[in-house]
Amino acid sequence: MEKTKISLSKCDSYHLKSVQNAVNNCLENIGGLSSFIKPGNSVLIKPNMLQAKAPEEALTTHPAVIEAIINAVRDVGGIPMVGDSPGASIHDLKDFWETTGYAEVCRRLKVELVNFEKSGVYLRERNGKKYYIAKPVLDCDLIINVPKIKTHGLTIFTCAVKNMYGVIPGIKKTEYHSTAPRPSDFAEIVVDIYALSQPQLNIVDGVVGMDGNGPSAGNPKQLGMILASEDGVALDSFICHILGKKPSKIPINQIAHEQNLGETIIDNINVLGEIPTITDFKWPSGLSTSLDMIPAPLARSLMKLFWSRPAIDPEKCIKCGNCIKSCPVDALTSGVYIPEFDYGECISCLCCMEMCPEKAVYLDKSLIFRILSRSD
Repeated sequence: MEKTKISLSKCDSYHLKSVQNAVNNCLENIGGLSSFIKPGNSVLIKPNMLQAKAPEEALTTHPAVIEAIINAVRDVGGIPMVGDSPGASIHDLKDFWETTGYAEVCRRLKVELVNFEKSGVYLRERNGKKYYIAKPVLDCDLIINVPKIKTHGLTIFTCAVKNMYGVIPGIKKTEYHSTAPRPSDFAEIVVDIYALSQPQLNIVDGVVGMDGNGPSAGNPKQLGMILASEDGVALDSFICHILGKKPSKIPINQIAHEQNLGETIIDNINVLGEIPTITDFKWPSGLSTSLDMIPAPLARSLMKLFWSRPAIDPEKCIKCGNCIKSCPVDALTSGVYIPEFDYGECISCLCCMEMCPEKAVYLDKSLIFRILSRSD
């Protein structure tokens, strides 16, 4: 059986020449971009545009990576466009395009920016669930998925598969959170959306990723690499592996593997390029527990004292209201000093943390949770 190919190139900075060389090298190692794109093909480049944040904050795919891919697409005769939907329901994306640097690149290179919030949707169904996917995603000839390596408070890890969640416009993303409060349930939805949109090519911004409590409240982490593959599941699994996490510990990877959507077994992946050694990557805290090691009656009693939930740091909160607007179950209201949680309604989807521009939302944990939790 032929192994799944992943191409990896060292890249220590976002200088365009360095990024372009790394992207070109990655593409050459997997057969060249001309093996994916025919002259005249419309090519949707899908970055990670979570918030309106500057590139150096490491929340979004860096514009230098987008520019390098645009150049590569044009070199083989493709017609590139850049499109995404951010984490919240935002009809006017001007501030997002400008702050992330995508607008400047696309203006200079005369490339269309596609607003998924205004482009209409197609209704698709998978595993008995209905999904609304932005029309440009399914109308284009080819999708190049361009995620950034980051941790994630709910899904543990976000990269190629999770990045395609952005093809769902605006408020629908929060609605899906409300129907899937458990991480494993939400992972099934993420995998469904990836399967329905199925990007033909994935190019990963791994120059500077994010560790700790990502995808927005973590810390920029120098990783020094660009990666590419047809198989987004294999990319996610391999990246988790080199960052010290067993791929099967990530629910999205495991579900995608069970549904035969990509390779997760490291021995079945052929990596073309020098694999970096990364020993100090910090994963989100308190994401898995050892409750299954405790007898069931005791575990049930402990559950009342075993909790992890979002809270707001009053010293950092600027009362912008993003957390309230992003909550899919209306568990947040305006308080006297800071927004207040109704923990009876909260489903711990961490949309509030994801959309907080000041990193004011954090995970508060009970003593029992801190004692029994571990990151494995």
